[in-house]
Amino acid sequence: MDKHTKILIAEIPGEWTDRTRSGHTNIWNGKNHDRPHRNGLPEVKLEPPEKGLYAERIDGAWYWVSGCNKCNGTTGKWSYIVCDKHNACHYCGTHRSKLTETPWGHSEGFTCKPCQDRIDAATKAKALAKFAEAEFDASDFEYPDECKCPHCATSFELTLNYEVTYSTAVIGERVTA
Repeated sequence: MDKHTKILIAEIPGEWTDRTRSGHTNIWNGKNHDRPHRNGLPEVKLEPPEKGLYAERIDGAWYWVSGCNKCNGTTGKWSYIVCDKHNACHYCGTHRSKLTETPWGHSEGFTCKPCQDRIDAATKAKALAKFAEAEFDASDFEYPDECKCPHCATSFELTLNYEVTYSTAVIGERVTA
């Protein structure tokens, strides 16, 4: 897809300014809890003519434009709009249509589960190797200044939450009347 793609959306008047997205669906004058939009205009839902496009208002008119960060050369920025060509794992290139498990979101698109499992296993192995090299013992985890995992010695943030509860007891004789 060309990053300069710009297709006029003839169905939407230029003066309509209220547009939201739900996935690839673009919605103008969306209803709020089954009530018409506050401007009284009808709700219109349109799918782009091809994956990777979304609606944008340019110079008073609505156009389908490229939202794929790889096509646009803006990799590294999160984008929920991706063309079919680039809808693949950024590590191994497996296309989303071939996935059997839910992928992990990533600023470069997504990471398929097998790749994420390999990344997680490598991270764990590195942490365990670091732990083994340091020759820690149980006393290294008693009263430290920072929290450390007793399995891999990785420091982590810990937030303490306190809950105050009360117990009462009668002092002297109980008043009943």
